[in-house]
Amino acid sequence: MHGSRTETLWRRLAADGVRRTPQREAILEALDGADGGLAMPTLLARGRRRAPGLGERTAERTVALLVDRGAVDVIARPDGGTVYRLCGRGHHHHLVCGVCGAVAELGDCGVADWAVAQAERRGFVVDGHELTVHGTCAACRALTQARAQAS
Repeated sequence: MHGSRTETLWRRLAADGVRRTPQREAILEALDGADGGLAMPTLLARGRRRAPGLGERTAERTVALLVDRGAVDVIARPDGGTVYRLCGRGHHHHLVCGVCGAVAELGDCGVADWAVAQAERRGFVVDGHELTVHGTCAACRALTQARAQAS
């Protein structure tokens, strides 16, 4: 059964001319519910549960297409890894926990005006921007504090 989140994405993708294939469905369904995102090997393994013949190159091309169409976000992890997750609506940024990898979306963007001003001072024109804020989530901070108190 398809989740309402993936069905909404499919309507948006179809309007953008993206064909619905079993491989693409498998990738989107694997990402549905993976709020912290999935690394490519995990995404491929989960995708193969629904589409056993899903190849690595097909998965990579599918993810690239979905990123290009705004359906999937690419999140750089503090450890140098990359994870993919279903994209929220509209322009947004991310908070990423460096301990557990949790990802939260930041809907309000106060960066645009600052970025334009900085770019203009340097003779640039801004075409867009991305921002990922790295830190430690509340759950990981609480766990760290509990461990410190137990010591």
